Amino acid sequence: MTPRLLFKHPSINKPIYQTALWFSLPFLVGLLLSVLPPSSLSSQDNENLAPLTGRATRVQSLPKDTVYLPLIQRTVPILIAGAHIDSAISFEPDEAILLWNIGGSAQSLAGWQIETKSRRTTFPITSTVMIAAGQSIWCAAEAATFRRTFGIEPACEWRANTDPAVLMLDGKIQLPNKGGFINLRDQFGNLVDTLLYGDETAVVSGWRGPPAQIYDRGEISSVGQIWLRKFDKGRGVPLDTDRAADWSGDLNDAVQGRRVQMPGWHGRWHPGWKGFALETAPSNAKIFVGPEGLYKPIVRLFEAAATSIDLSLYTFEHPEIAQVLIAAQQRGVRVRMMLEGSPSGGIDDLQRWCTAQLAAAGVEIVYLAAQEEAPKGFRPRFRFTHAKYVIIDGKAALIGTENFSTNSMPLPERERLGGRRGFYLWTDARNVVESLQRIFAQDWLDQGFFDLRLFDPEDPKYGGPPDDFSLPVPTEWWVKHAPFAEAVELSGVAQFGILSAPEMVLNPEQGVLALIARTGPGDEIYLIQLYEHKYWGESVSNPIADPNPRLEALIDAAGRGAKVRILLDGFFDDPKKLRSNRATVDYVHTIRAQQGIDIDARVGNPTSGGIHAKVLLLKMGDQKWSALGSLNGGEVSYKLNREVSVITDLAGVYDRLVEVFQWDWALSE
Repeated sequence: MTPRLLFKHPSINKPIYQTALWFSLPFLVGLLLSVLPPSSLSSQDNENLAPLTGRATRVQSLPKDTVYLPLIQRTVPILIAGAHIDSAISFEPDEAILLWNIGGSAQSLAGWQIETKSRRTTFPITSTVMIAAGQSIWCAAEAATFRRTFGIEPACEWRANTDPAVLMLDGKIQLPNKGGFINLRDQFGNLVDTLLYGDETAVVSGWRGPPAQIYDRGEISSVGQIWLRKFDKGRGVPLDTDRAADWSGDLNDAVQGRRVQMPGWHGRWHPGWKGFALETAPSNAKIFVGPEGLYKPIVRLFEAAATSIDLSLYTFEHPEIAQVLIAAQQRGVRVRMMLEGSPSGGIDDLQRWCTAQLAAAGVEIVYLAAQEEAPKGFRPRFRFTHAKYVIIDGKAALIGTENFSTNSMPLPERERLGGRRGFYLWTDARNVVESLQRIFAQDWLDQGFFDLRLFDPEDPKYGGPPDDFSLPVPTEWWVKHAPFAEAVELSGVAQFGILSAPEMVLNPEQGVLALIARTGPGDEIYLIQLYEHKYWGESVSNPIADPNPRLEALIDAAGRGAKVRILLDGFFDDPKKLRSNRATVDYVHTIRAQQGIDIDARVGNPTSGGIHAKVLLLKMGDQKWSALGSLNGGEVSYKLNREVSVITDLAGVYDRLVEVFQWDWALSE
């Protein structure tokens, strides 16, 4: 029997028109919009379709062999909002295009086309893929690989049918790496949107000016990046002026441009995406100061855990804390640990010993590192997973600046404990815990990514230590005074929020940069950091061509009348390097002399083992803000690393941290 074609309006459930004819799409659309019989619609259907037909009709009964197709509607604006063009993976199976509906109603993609210079792929006329108003979809070359690199589901694929559950488009396209264009056409063949990129010299319709560019300065490579639009600050949708300035790699825009996006990062297209948000609620908090005051309170928290301990850390080199976690696992607490697979200097044998002991006790450990079965060329999502946070029982969290080592958390066997200057904040603030749970769940993703490598004791790189390994004697750092061994406990109604890199830390309207921008005459800002680069970009660049946004924001704040003090590490610093801490201090002093503003900077080592902290403090009138976490002052930290910081206006946090700052400032020069 010849099948019948039935078209349905996406917003209703009743049939509109049936015919046994097969004909071209334009003719079919014209027929539907011009010759619908008066008897084919109910009164409700007529109300829904009045803009298209202007008729009142009656519903007909339909045979069982009817084939349902979507009614083609007037085109809703859909943007090419992103494109993964130059994949790091061989043969680029996770090439992908992001389509975003910026209109006010849903849009069917049946009959729509994506075209490059020489190829085209089409959504089948039978396709039921739609983009709801304000929503987006990804289409990929191969769904199976895309899923393992992006961590989300694509709506369609065009190169190979790797997943029967994902729509296969008609026709194959390839996205030229060096330059080209991508056109999006509607079901009528009309051009809807264009991306002109790279070194393409052709003049194309729908685009004005030079092609968009990717950001690839300094240590940041263009390979593997996603081309992504900026977002309209007022409307919260992708920016669209048909120019290169719409795209986030824009070198001429130091605020919303010069951005980087990689597969696997959180994005606005993720289901349940939540950007940075401060929430006010009654909360408890504790501040621990290292080196002298970290070990005891952290051990107590682990010993009190009842159900779960989730740790996301850069390194773990602490035998005694390893034993505490083993004890927790053995009493029924589920312990999970995520570690960086390629830390600076490699994985130390001490960490191999600790992780082998933990894994043997049942602790789940993964490294951020390419799995053996990962495709050739695959790169982990982040340059480094550098965050330092712990979630305990799903009810409280630790966020800090320190790696788990005896240099940062020495055993309290001496009164004058030296080591790394650093901090941890404990809080039960609900939104802090929930935010960290979301980040941990996405980064862990039940082994969904190619870069989550399970601990294997036999692995030569990620396994246990050599057979002849013995525990080393911890380094002893001596200081004359260690006055911050006691934790400070706080409670009250306060604002808390979690700021994560690389997704949202550079947003000028939110987070740290927004707080700095609010400061003015009489306000105070204190920064204590492992390092703060004088400039970003190429190593031979300068603050004008490649400014460090936070450092320049601090200088601008001083220009508005705020008091600014910057304390940087002198233990790890190499003053001969162009971007050393000493170079930053000299730069700040030069600006101070030129502009006559209240800003000062010093290099110091007040605890003998170096300043490893990453803390920003702001006093604005009666408000006292603190930002504490893993974020260093270099471009890689902001744009490529997994970093986490907590921001709060709980006054006691600020008071304790300023007390430590003033102590350390007096011991520095």
